[in-house]
Amino acid sequence: MAKRITLFTNFSPTSGGGGTNLRTLVPELRGIQIRWLYTSESDQNFPGATWIGTPIAGGSLGRDLATATILWCEHETARFREVVERLCDDDSDGFWVVGHNEGALVARALCARRRPVHLTIQDDVPDGMFARSTRYRWLSALARPVFYDLLNQVSSFDVTSDGMYRYYRHIANRQGIVVHPYVDKLPAPLAQASAASDTLTVGHIGTLYSVREWSAFVDALASYAASIGRKPRVIMIGLAAKFHAEISAAGSFIEIVGHLAEEKAIDRLSQSDFMYAMYPFDAASEVFRRTSLPTKLTTYLKCRKPLFAHTPMPSSLSELVDRFSLGSVCDSSDADVLRRHIAAVARRVILPEAFDSVREEVYGIDNANRLEQSLLAL
Repeated sequence: MAKRITLFTNFSPTSGGGGTNLRTLVPELRGIQIRWLYTSESDQNFPGATWIGTPIAGGSLGRDLATATILWCEHETARFREVVERLCDDDSDGFWVVGHNEGALVARALCARRRPVHLTIQDDVPDGMFARSTRYRWLSALARPVFYDLLNQVSSFDVTSDGMYRYYRHIANRQGIVVHPYVDKLPAPLAQASAASDTLTVGHIGTLYSVREWSAFVDALASYAASIGRKPRVIMIGLAAKFHAEISAAGSFIEIVGHLAEEKAIDRLSQSDFMYAMYPFDAASEVFRRTSLPTKLTTYLKCRKPLFAHTPMPSSLSELVDRFSLGSVCDSSDADVLRRHIAAVARRVILPEAFDSVREEVYGIDNANRLEQSLLAL
């Protein structure tokens, strides 16, 4: 009989990069019976997952901060206990919890109730999330010792990057395992999706961390394109609505596209000369840059185009791009420096075999196998 594991997330299976990563891994855990329970504002009716009600935290600013403070002071609210007891009532051999915000505290509560727990860390909570947030910034110092102690309470944990692996090995003196999302195979290169010869086209999908650095990049792109007699073009897919007005004002050559299924997004982005990925430059994001890894990279990999990594160093993004020679890393927003890097990546030719190698080594089936072995050991 397959081992029975309860997976808990404080977000729906269809939500953001976290949901995307899990959806690639869960079907590959063939030796385990996964029961996925989640909280969110409403039932998303996702096959194979069960909604167990509204979130533990959230709501108005005052209510949310009060709840978060109580929880990170290690007191349980009624709703928190309700969720934990619902999980404990589940007939399973162990628990797999994604440590996102209060998800980390759910894992801690399960440990306190002597339940075996495997923790997945997609973003560092104290400094990768709270320290970068306007709302939760002051909770960072409160959360830090609680979160680090959790790493030594769980039976096992996985992290999202080599940088995060090194970080927690140093901070908590304990080793996790690295688990990236799983990519089965890359689409074959599409000849008809090549970039138009009279344009210099850049593709982007998902989160934009800083309009300031992005704007400097776009200005440099327009300047460089004009210098080689080409028109600049930027395709931005799935951009948050809060950025639309400011981004649109940057130039008529920027095309904002709403959410697309990944296959359609790949078709659109494959028209680009290269892809753009950034990490924020502010000091508060230093741990985030070193430990997180952009979900968008799996989509970019499927487009088989060079990457422009706009990020301070060191970062997990720059490490991957440099390691596999996937494009150019630029840690500056100076116009001349940006133009030099844009010129370098625009001329870059990467063989299809290189992308296949990254898929196998970074995003291959070994990720699911490592995760499965940890869950089987619970």
